[in-house]
Amino acid sequence: MISVRHRLSSRLLLLPAAALVAMPLAACGSESGDTDAASEAAITVSDAWVRASEGPMTGSFGVISNASDTDVTVVAATTTASEMTELHEVVMIDGEMKMQEKPDGFVVPAGGEHVLEPGADHVMVMNMDEPVTPGDEVEITLELDDGTTYTYAAQGREAEVGDEEYVPSEGHSDMSDDG
Repeated sequence: MISVRHRLSSRLLLLPAAALVAMPLAACGSESGDTDAASEAAITVSDAWVRASEGPMTGSFGVISNASDTDVTVVAATTTASEMTELHEVVMIDGEMKMQEKPDGFVVPAGGEHVLEPGADHVMVMNMDEPVTPGDEVEITLELDDGTTYTYAAQGREAEVGDEEYVPSEGHSDMSDDG
């Protein structure tokens, strides 16, 4: 038999979860202040996380989904963890895996998704204001090619063995392996 107190606390645990689901929807916005565009964001982000790091840089990952019937391009990102954020890709250059800015952004296909993950496309957070520790929440805003924005929270997590290490270098394009 479950006590009344236990049932009540179980219900209270659902409230924060409901707020987390509603938060990204409420945070959708438009630079122009167009409330219709704000309530009709074409994208959502799930499984969002930021690699815990002392700095000066880190990466953010997750799955960007596009519910619309047209392709959407993410053209820029901003974050509460830094004033300098770029969209990055990892590519093979001269026999080495390197990361570089992806100036044309991330195309999220109509009705599809675009995965941001270590060793591939990601949001690069540079010149961090302060460390990101496991459990921290970092607010990230993605700007789309139509000028609308989508804001979501990404949680700080420890990197797994073998994840790349973000270290500054000339042009900030080097990537080295932790494991």
